[in-house]
Amino acid sequence: MKNESITIILTGPPGVGKTTLVHKICSALRVKGRILHGFYTEEVRGEGISQRIGFDVVTLAGKRGILSRKNPGDQLRRPKVGEYSVFVQDFESLALPVLGTQDSQPEPDLLVVDEVGKMELLSKRFESAIADLLKKRRALLVTIPEKSKLALVEQLRKSAGSKIYQVTKSNRNDLAGEITEEITKALL
Repeated sequence: MKNESITIILTGPPGVGKTTLVHKICSALRVKGRILHGFYTEEVRGEGISQRIGFDVVTLAGKRGILSRKNPGDQLRRPKVGEYSVFVQDFESLALPVLGTQDSQPEPDLLVVDEVGKMELLSKRFESAIADLLKKRRALLVTIPEKSKLALVEQLRKSAGSKIYQVTKSNRNDLAGEITEEITKALL
């Protein structure tokens, strides 16, 4: 991997297709033989209903855990973002290991973090891990909320080597090839 780091940041309104774009980029990079670690967040809908009931965190290796739920059935007090109770420990148990280098696995070419938002940043350990990755100048593909003023999101926006892509319904299909090519060139 090149010493030059790259941070690709995807932003846009909720539901515009940032996570779908992340999936397309990851698929294309895997075809090129790139090693990817990381996670994405995925909407969870109630059985038989179209209403969103929460979000799961899913590693690129396919492990799944709860990030948040509306009205969780247990009585534990959890931090909330809007109407969602956030399962910080569940999130940390899946997200934090994939952001570090594990002895048994080769170092990844690219770390994928979908997303750095209010729910995820309830974990101070996650916030610290992302800040450390920026200092280490690792190659990153990150999604952030469009209108966030969170300190770490601002730090990501301003980090050296970062490039921000505004994802819209009109450009989301074209961006996958462009971003894949940019990452590929940076990793040569």
